[in-house]
Amino acid sequence: METRNVGIRWIKLLLGPGVSCRSIREDRILAEAMASRGDAKRLHDMFGLSINASLRYTNVVDHPGFDSA
Repeated sequence: METRNVGIRWIKLLLGPGVSCRSIREDRILAEAMASRGDAKRLHDMFGLSINASLRYTNVVDHPGFDSA
């Protein structure tokens, strides 16, 4: 089996229009913030975010307008 690096064209074909790697990463960080019940240090360690960036994600955990469905 041959393995090689993939290019941006392959990623865009796989993900489809309107989906970016950045949006997937942001969604993953938000999901982890919800799963960890707002643990900013965990986000910092897991994703290499600054503490301020981690806090921006964890602030939505208890936001009254956010439905975690």
